Amino acid sequence: MAKKFHVKRGDQVVVIAGSHQGKSGKILEVLAAKDRARIEGVAMVKRHLKKSQENPQGKITEREGTVHVSNLMLRATYDSSKRKKLVAAPAA
Repeated sequence: MAKKFHVKRGDQVVVIAGSHQGKSGKILEVLAAKDRARIEGVAMVKRHLKKSQENPQGKITEREGTVHVSNLMLRATYDSSKRKKLVAAPAA
């Protein structure tokens, strides 16, 4: 049976916990086996590519890493919640 998540590919989400807290973007893919999602422009990691026909020198590229789905909230829900005010307000 397939797992059910509160987010799906194409949704606009906000990261509400972890090292990428406050960042937002569109979900590119959901990795159900690991309960993680790849979000556009969030959790960027460097990947080393071997020398090949299209990369004769080889190169280092940046691509999106994954974030656990429990750390994500739909943008519409986030905008209408108290959490937005708590995160946006600077701690005095």
